[in-house]
Amino acid sequence: MQHHDEDPVRSPLLNLLTLVTLITVLVASGYLADYYLRDSRENVTWYPPRMHCDLRDGACRTDIGLNGTLRFEINGDFASYEPLTLDVQTSGIDVESAVVEFVGRDMNMGLTRVELEAVGDGHFRGVGELRPCTETVMPWRAQVILETPEGQEGSWFDFDIHR
Repeated sequence: MQHHDEDPVRSPLLNLLTLVTLITVLVASGYLADYYLRDSRENVTWYPPRMHCDLRDGACRTDIGLNGTLRFEINGDFASYEPLTLDVQTSGIDVESAVVEFVGRDMNMGLTRVELEAVGDGHFRGVGELRPCTETVMPWRAQVILETPEGQEGSWFDFDIHR
């Protein structure tokens, strides 16, 4: 078989670099799709929790903006998959509505979204459930999202469920 100068042979390195480039483009496209297509989280101004707080031990508090505070509590048996009572209380901030989203921190468990009912000035309650998981320890994040006149503001609280 003859090779002509017009038919250059592709080097294996060029083939490998082409494959790596295609994989990189696919991964980047996946991240962009996730960023632009995810739920309400993209429009939220997030405020980090004050310090580590274990929701299994009681209510957790954090600051929202310069003057607002958020208190979040979950009542019930976390490990039983029974409904949990969710309680959000705010002060120093005008809150129109509140939502709690449960997401798995290390595993995609889908999004469990609970819209809370207003029960008083800055006080909201609702009932939610965590999705069953077969892991011995399942790390969860409860994202509390507040609808305010300035837009959506929120914080998150991490906790683990031990089976």
